[in-house]
Amino acid sequence: MKRGFIILLFFCLSIVFYQGNAEAVWGIPDNVHSATLVVPLMEKGISSVHDTLTVVDSICVGDKTIHWQVWDINGNATSLKGNVTFSGSWVSSFSAILGGSPPAELVDGSFYRGFMTIDIVTASTSLLPTDGAYPFSSQNCLTGWTYYVRLLEGAANGIPMIHIEAGLGGSVNDNLKGFYGFDDGREEIDNNSRYGARLLSHEQPPLPVTGVDPNQKTDYVLSRVYNQGNGESRIVLWAWAPAGHGTTAKPSDFPAGGAFQYWHFNEAGVQIANTTVALNHIVNVINVPGDTNGQVWITNIPDNFNVYAFSFNAANFSGNPDITWEAMFESTIIEQFP
Repeated sequence: MKRGFIILLFFCLSIVFYQGNAEAVWGIPDNVHSATLVVPLMEKGISSVHDTLTVVDSICVGDKTIHWQVWDINGNATSLKGNVTFSGSWVSSFSAILGGSPPAELVDGSFYRGFMTIDIVTASTSLLPTDGAYPFSSQNCLTGWTYYVRLLEGAANGIPMIHIEAGLGGSVNDNLKGFYGFDDGREEIDNNSRYGARLLSHEQPPLPVTGVDPNQKTDYVLSRVYNQGNGESRIVLWAWAPAGHGTTAKPSDFPAGGAFQYWHFNEAGVQIANTTVALNHIVNVINVPGDTNGQVWITNIPDNFNVYAFSFNAANFSGNPDITWEAMFESTIIEQFP
């Protein structure tokens, strides 16, 4: 009994005095305490009930300051930004952030859309995280969740934010770090960093040559879709390369990019669609046609793009909440196959 109490006390004290050292696999977006969080889609319906709720938790002792910045779907920084000093949790919503006068550049069809970055900082700032004087903190204190809700229609679901660790110093291979810029000490999640993480996991050091993705592309993004009955699916594919190509570069900007192969397989593995899709934005929302469940594969995203994707699977039927539902699945990203 006494031994069990000592173990529990040690565990509790470890949390209380935790100050944010990096400890997960660098180069892939582990859901661990981090210094930067990314919400790859901020979305609010212009005339519908869709909204995005965000929850950021700090697990470090004492007050910490974060800086948040909303970007449009093309990677342009908007006027929506701020600093928050808190301990515990910071809870917000896209509707609250938008206020009464949403910036026109966030209009995308029938939605306001963009993405949001959240960084732990050493002081409040009005700078962008891509500015050289931005006051980055290297403490990995943050975890975050995003909830996409249609509360009046009886549907809501959540997914972790993208977690980016800091504290990657000069001894860490360059293929694994440099999210906003090459000297920010934050991990990348592009094709090269993912390939480097794969080598590390197989006890092969990511040397400057062997740590580079062989074909210089993210080979596949695999997304689960559910269209049967009254279901509909859409894929959110976020691809951003502020360090490699600048904040507004899109995958389709590149000669090797253009239109990307799009394969839809049913649940028996039979291919039912072989076409292409454009990735003309940083935040790409792709509606999946048809009524077939299965997987959608999108291929060959260009070099140096940090990539993350997930799928919405939902039924919008406000007349009957019993058949209104929503499910979300993080996509599988294969940087190099095989």
